[in-house]
Amino acid sequence: MASYSAECATLSVDKLLNTPLISVDLEMTGLDAAQNQIIAIGWTQLDKGRIRLASNRHLLISAKQSVGHSAAIHELMDKDVAEGVPLEAGLEALFEAARGRVWLFHHAGLDVAFLQQACIWWAGIAPPFVVLDTIQMELALRKRREIPVQQGDLQLGKLRATYNLPRYTAHNALIDACATAELLLAIAGRMDSDGSIRLPGYIRYF
Repeated sequence: MASYSAECATLSVDKLLNTPLISVDLEMTGLDAAQNQIIAIGWTQLDKGRIRLASNRHLLISAKQSVGHSAAIHELMDKDVAEGVPLEAGLEALFEAARGRVWLFHHAGLDVAFLQQACIWWAGIAPPFVVLDTIQMELALRKRREIPVQQGDLQLGKLRATYNLPRYTAHNALIDACATAELLLAIAGRMDSDGSIRLPGYIRYF
């Protein structure tokens, strides 16, 4: 965690093409970061505006609480989660992969809240997060073009459809992390067709 935090302090954010990213998605037992738990983590890295499929990782995380009704969303059962790795092992692998990279999420606030809580339990601190959020980028684009936003428009699957991206029938944390990475590239292409979009104006700090 110390090396990750040190690299955050010197992280350079510029154009998409020269800013390393890590697209991350979590599956949780609920939506309350103070009460619920992470049960899966998926990520993929982006370099030079390209998704590095060889970097893909998907980890099931063992949890003490039942998945409950959340199974209807992520389709993970208690027996699946029981075979997962300990949370600390998952976080260690994730933060090693995130060193020197901007985080990418679809709806960053929720995922970051869970990661902050997990890190307080694991390392005793809530580390800094330098973040891009595809929802916030799409909102900025629609505001600039005076395009109204209807309820549900910004859901990952529906938003991908507006960019003619393929629909993934399977659902897990890795698939959603890759889907978010693809969506980022589509949004960036619409914002700036030559791929030279500058990211600092879209960065959020947690």
